[in-house]
Amino acid sequence: MSNLSTSKWTKYKLLRKSKKLQAFLPETDWLSVSSFSRMLTKYSQIILKPTGSYGGKGVIMVKSVGSSSYEVQDGAKHRTYTDLDEINAFVKKKASKNYIVQQRIHLATKNGRPFDMRVMVQRHTNASWQVTGMLAKVAGKGFIVTNIRRSGGRVVTVENAIHSSELKNMQTSELLAELHAVALRSANQLGPSYRWVKTMGIDMAFDKQGHVWIIEVNFAPMLELFLKLPNKSAFHKIKSFHARRKQP
Repeated sequence: MSNLSTSKWTKYKLLRKSKKLQAFLPETDWLSVSSFSRMLTKYSQIILKPTGSYGGKGVIMVKSVGSSSYEVQDGAKHRTYTDLDEINAFVKKKASKNYIVQQRIHLATKNGRPFDMRVMVQRHTNASWQVTGMLAKVAGKGFIVTNIRRSGGRVVTVENAIHSSELKNMQTSELLAELHAVALRSANQLGPSYRWVKTMGIDMAFDKQGHVWIIEVNFAPMLELFLKLPNKSAFHKIKSFHARRKQP
């Protein structure tokens, strides 16, 4: 097994090395007071997330309100800072815990709630990567994170999410094809650095214009999410794939 870090920051830097993937990656930097200030000035809304955690834990949105106010959303909780020293102290505290800062993507919404997708990409030893399943995670009311346990959201098919969103007038087949292509390209980019990895759960999103974004890549995704879909065939395919690759 490789000693290479599996943190969000390391995987982001590896993905950025692919010129073909750069357009699908939200701008990301290591969190510091200076990177926070630069990114917030550039985008007005940014996301802070711990580089080593999963499941939406610790994900915070910061929005610039006017010239000297900052709205911070942590889960469903909101707080407003009106003092620069206060917000800088907040940032320093998060930076000490190894956070990254990321451009906020204005996700497409289903019935007003943001959603993203979990795309499962798997391979057998010395075989090509293949997409084995995908679903959409819809955030719970008042949440920015789509993690089902954390936000109380729900799982639907990607087609269902698209048809109930701002993207409903776009060609669903084209959106799905782009999603597949970017997911496979991501796995092929990371695969050589993590040769022991045979399963990736790639969190991806559409913005309100239908552009595909790579949010993050998980190497130990929760497969049971797929049991929440009405059709269990994707879950069984993913599980059978696991069973086959474990055989000698």
